Amino acid sequence: MFTMSAIDPALLILVNIYADKFDQRQDTSVYNNGVMQVSVFVSVNYNGEASEDEIIPYVQDNVVIYSLNYEENVQWEKSTTDNGFHHDIDYAANKNASVPSKSVSDIRVPLYFTVPGGTAEGKHRWIAKLGDTQTNYDTPLTITVKKFDVSSDKLEIVNREEVSCNQLRVLKYKSESYPDSQKLLKCIDYKGIKFIGTGGNVFVSMVMSSKGHKMGCFVDHRVKSNIKIAKSGRLHAPEEMIKQNIEGTGTMNWIDCDCLENSLDLESSDIEQAWNEGVVLVKVHHESVMMGKQYSYDGYGQKVDYELNNFVLEDTFGGRVEVNIDWDVSDWWGNWAVRSAKVVYP
Repeated sequence: MFTMSAIDPALLILVNIYADKFDQRQDTSVYNNGVMQVSVFVSVNYNGEASEDEIIPYVQDNVVIYSLNYEENVQWEKSTTDNGFHHDIDYAANKNASVPSKSVSDIRVPLYFTVPGGTAEGKHRWIAKLGDTQTNYDTPLTITVKKFDVSSDKLEIVNREEVSCNQLRVLKYKSESYPDSQKLLKCIDYKGIKFIGTGGNVFVSMVMSSKGHKMGCFVDHRVKSNIKIAKSGRLHAPEEMIKQNIEGTGTMNWIDCDCLENSLDLESSDIEQAWNEGVVLVKVHHESVMMGKQYSYDGYGQKVDYELNNFVLEDTFGGRVEVNIDWDVSDWWGNWAVRSAKVVYP
């Protein structure tokens, strides 16, 4: 069944094109990380009887965003859906701030264009076209595309709260390396062993049973309290573990550590604060630390040592960074540092 649109195009007035839903701003800055979207707000008025719920999808379906640089319609991937990352380097939304009251009387119609990864650096000027009308060439939306770049000297691993042999650590951008609103959010390719059979909610990504007696763990990004690695001394069957990007660790595993479960005493407020800074890790360092492996229930137990690496992290602008960690900066003592870092694209 064919349904006529409730919108009469003759009553629709194209006003302008903006970078902000609540302001007259016509400039925006974005990274070419392959994920970040340019947010475009097409301003219209309607001299008839229709709701915004009718007007907005009509405009989204019929408006054309035109590049003055290339004299063609914008070719970047278009969406009517916000992907959840910040849309402007200099005007990033604060999730804790209340939405400002609308100071304009027009209807702002959102569109989102994904900046191609690794290309398109420079200034781009866009206008909007709707039917036989278009916005002014002299007042275009100006998009400044900046290269997203990263190196090891822009990242750090810092120590936070410690309970017994368990210490919170944060893998983060260094201050002044990027805008304050740009923070690492989570690891998107966990590596190691997660001991789900006894409530584990971290991936053990490094363990040295023979040298240093220490472990390095990435905390699941959904965990804001009650960090748990595993139950000490408990043999975990294959179905009680998640193993990702790891080999040579046997069929069954266990961890021995006198203070392993003290991680549960880390305060939720400290964990949440750590997540506000970057990606949360836990260091376990004690002379009793040892991971073992077996290939059958009556098999011979062996010590396990491994150091996994090249973790991909995601930040608040959608940027993805692959980091290589030096898990053994000062030999026995469990100090870590970022050895190298590079940008990766989706």
